[in-house]
Amino acid sequence: MRTLHFTLGPVQGFVASARRTRDLYAGSFLLSYLAGQAMYAVTCAGGEIIFPAVSDKNKQITDPLLKAIRVTAEKKMTLKYGPETGSLPNRFKARIPDGFDPDSCRRAVLVAWQHIAAVVWEKFVNAVAGEGKAVREIWDRQVNGFWEINWAVGEEDNLLDRRKNWRSYVPAAEPGDKCTVMGNLQELSGYTRAQRKEREKQRAFWEQMGQKLPGLELRDDERLCAIALIKRLYPLVAEETIGWKLPRHYPSTSYMAAVHWIARTIEQKPGWAEKFARQARACGFETGGTGIEPGTGIKCIIKAAGKQPRSAGLARLNGNCFFDSTLENDRLWKVNTADCRKKLRGLLKEHKEPAPFYALLLMDGDELGALLREDREKGGDGSHVSRALLNFSKLVKETVQAHNGITVYAGGDDVLALLPLEDALAAAMELQFRYKAAFKEMGREKRATISGAIIYAHHHAPLKSVLARLHHLLDKVAKDETGRDSLAVCVWKGAGPVLTWSAPWQVLLEGYGQDGDTVPGGTGSNLIDELVEVFAAGNDKSGEYNSSFFYNIRSRFEILAAGAEQEKNRVFTRSIAGGEDALLKENEDIVDLLTAEYLKGMEREKDRVSLDTANERMRRLVRLCRRSWREKGELHIAKGPLTMDGALLVRFLATKGVRE
Repeated sequence: MRTLHFTLGPVQGFVASARRTRDLYAGSFLLSYLAGQAMYAVTCAGGEIIFPAVSDKNKQITDPLLKAIRVTAEKKMTLKYGPETGSLPNRFKARIPDGFDPDSCRRAVLVAWQHIAAVVWEKFVNAVAGEGKAVREIWDRQVNGFWEINWAVGEEDNLLDRRKNWRSYVPAAEPGDKCTVMGNLQELSGYTRAQRKEREKQRAFWEQMGQKLPGLELRDDERLCAIALIKRLYPLVAEETIGWKLPRHYPSTSYMAAVHWIARTIEQKPGWAEKFARQARACGFETGGTGIEPGTGIKCIIKAAGKQPRSAGLARLNGNCFFDSTLENDRLWKVNTADCRKKLRGLLKEHKEPAPFYALLLMDGDELGALLREDREKGGDGSHVSRALLNFSKLVKETVQAHNGITVYAGGDDVLALLPLEDALAAAMELQFRYKAAFKEMGREKRATISGAIIYAHHHAPLKSVLARLHHLLDKVAKDETGRDSLAVCVWKGAGPVLTWSAPWQVLLEGYGQDGDTVPGGTGSNLIDELVEVFAAGNDKSGEYNSSFFYNIRSRFEILAAGAEQEKNRVFTRSIAGGEDALLKENEDIVDLLTAEYLKGMEREKDRVSLDTANERMRRLVRLCRRSWREKGELHIAKGPLTMDGALLVRFLATKGVRE
């Protein structure tokens, strides 16, 4: 037996090139599905997948996606129900028998890909191809030359990295106008907008393409390449392309921002919800399933719909229906809907619209290669690590669902999920707890850690840009700058990122199990959510108080920061609070200053708190406002400079970005 190392890419170039959440989901699932085809080729030849773990001790396949691939291939059947979440990574390690040709894995991927592409071509493209210029030529060039597939045989773990250094993959040159989603590839019509005559032909081509598609699969300003078009459309014909149905309606960023608003409205204002849904249906704005469709159902909405089934139609609407700004935007809707949308806007004024932010969560295990090497040094073969990752990935979807989210991908140590703003942090905390618990069961918990990144993004923010920032946040901020085993958080408003905060998980677990491994019941209890609950604006008066408090401490922090810079330059002569250098040397002085400001505002509130309670709250707030990090295994909690980002993050989450 020999050891095969296999990888399929490009990952970011395919998955993260997404304009819609369904593009993100479809790309992630398809990459996982194609990697599964390569794994299936190994198992058919009598080989065994070592990493990731996809089978039990009896070598029976347990991974749901690989099992579905095997059943559809061997029984030549379409499944009534199949997996809806990608669970297989794009990279794997396998034992292969002597005589096995590793290139058969590459061929298996390409055969499956060509089949998917052929179905999409026949169903959606062929009928309008004659209206373009060399459409089939562009299609074949892009479909045949997109995937970068590398494999190597040997025992060394770095073989794939060395193989990639050969740079044998050279993408074909792409002339002409570029795709509006994947900007390095030519759009499919073949026309050039710079030439006036061709500009009109290009517009006509995409207009006809859009007319052939159900719903708003193509926006008026979208001109796609073959790859982006396949990713957009294959879920519509999933039974023919992969062998089972996939969700056709996927919650948008607007929908995810409105999740709790939808649930509350269904349950608390059923009459208004029913009236609004009736008007939206008359406009043709019902998607048919978002929010309560099997596979993409959201817990709090399903629960509310069960209590008030007559008003559950609100959950089936296009997410853009819930915001005045999106109802006003003509580009997001079919022509001749302006009057309908005006009526919906009128109804929306009767009921306060949702906060406009949703969350994207990305998590990734730390130094997995080191864990595997450590396992081998102890006489293992990596199976302990692989089995722990399998146990973790099995729990990801139910954990995300429990926090009203949608799992985009869950394979091995990687997680990508869409969540409401209110639930993302608790979901991340519980997932890191479950990750460590999975390794603890295998006796490998000491080295096993996971880092995470959350972006709270405005639903108007371009998804592709947010995803790029999310990966940067995880790799550069949580892992590199903060030292791994950490969480990094960013708030992205309309113009872009406005604050970034990061810290080791232990900073958030004060009072909840400070070793980061004993969160009671895996509840996700944490310091930030505790402070958010304290500052959450339950009414207009408390909202005004909170805004005033955070505004005032911001000015205090600026004075403190200026004082720190003066001390650094040795020109600092006296403390703001009196006593030379006292303010900068003692955290207690800062806590006392903020406590005084906090209590001053509380004088106007009915629910006053004691001095000790106020002092403890401010102590915890300061803990978030000093930089924490891990360096060479040593944890530095609240040892760095004082910054405002921790307090601003608490304010943002408390107000949901509305009272800023």
